Amino acid sequence: MNREFQQYRFARIEAQNIARARLEAQFRHGITNPEQLEKAIEQQLTMEPTCTPWRTSEVEQAGSREGMRMAALEFYWANRRDLAVLSCEGTSAGFPTRTSRSRFD
Repeated sequence: MNREFQQYRFARIEAQNIARARLEAQFRHGITNPEQLEKAIEQQLTMEPTCTPWRTSEVEQAGSREGMRMAALEFYWANRRDLAVLSCEGTSAGFPTRTSRSRFD
């Protein structure tokens, strides 16, 4: 296996595991606020790879960034049903509730 690819792969897997564990710890008791989840996901998608400071080469840093992003997106997709339930219950600001019947009801 190509050495650079191997460095990238190991850094990506490591950062992905660390970022996933951070998100799971942050929402250990469940997602109760969609805005809080969005903020956590946004932070994971935009931050530099601080979870793996020992990864110093450009290839490893790229792998770490990719791993953090993948963990954030996987966490979002794994919990999207909970977000839909919260939105339907009206706990999320910005979602209007319907008072009149639509033509499809």
